[in-house]
Amino acid sequence: LAALGGDSADRADSARARSAMSRAQLVAGGVILASLSLSRGLRALTNESSSAACVDAHDRGAFDCHGSGCRATERRCHAECECRHLDHVERRRFDDSAGWTYPDHQRVIIAASRDMSRTASTWAFNAIRLLFRQAHIACDSYWIRQLSKEKLEQRLQSGAHVLVKTHEWTDHIPPSEFQDVSKMFTNVVVSVRHGFQPDLAWMPHATHLVHFEDLVEYDEAEGKIGALRVLRVLARHLGIEGLTEDDLRAVDYYLMTLPMPDGACDPVTKLWAFHSRRGGRPVPETPPPGVVS
Repeated sequence: LAALGGDSADRADSARARSAMSRAQLVAGGVILASLSLSRGLRALTNESSSAACVDAHDRGAFDCHGSGCRATERRCHAECECRHLDHVERRRFDDSAGWTYPDHQRVIIAASRDMSRTASTWAFNAIRLLFRQAHIACDSYWIRQLSKEKLEQRLQSGAHVLVKTHEWTDHIPPSEFQDVSKMFTNVVVSVRHGFQPDLAWMPHATHLVHFEDLVEYDEAEGKIGALRVLRVLARHLGIEGLTEDDLRAVDYYLMTLPMPDGACDPVTKLWAFHSRRGGRPVPETPPPGVVS
């Protein structure tokens, strides 16, 4: 009996020990799971750019057009192609050693104006594109005439900022639908010019105005270039930090020397043959410091 009782006690002690060990393992497991969950959450908050870069790993995605159209739109490249067109510098972001970053918080930036308004809206579009390029921040630029939530959401999947050049929306989308899609806009840059009718439908949504008169201001004697001030204010509006005066001069040089197409629209710059550089300012003969050929 004594032996039996002792054996029973040992079994009871062993059972209690196993129970305590199981509870300890459960607690430890819970701590590990919580730690993993917290770690994943922190990575999601602090390392969005890395995950975005993995998704957008090359320039052969569904929206990429290299002159032959893209899979997403299922159309050949044309004058109003809505696919992604990156220039040779922008494509360097797919090289991990190039030092480009993807934004933690994506922006949907609209560059708007009336069609054929002669307000330098294409300059504003390229200025936005090249400011992000100079800062080595991923930004996808598009032309979209008929805006929709679906189109924007699809293009945001790259993890980059999305820049859209467009014109009047009133003939292409009902007001109720536009109000819905406009909630996605973080920045609406509208180009205006004194003596020219602005797009009254876009003006209530404008977050920043680019004035033609400021852009073409130029004092050769004092070396004052209005475009540099416009670029500086525009970069601040877009949340682009760290650009130096040399960076702004480089962007201005790129804008002044963008090639004008001979015929159809250039799919990257959205320039047409009828576009011209206005304001009487001469094209710089030599590039400023920091310009990449």
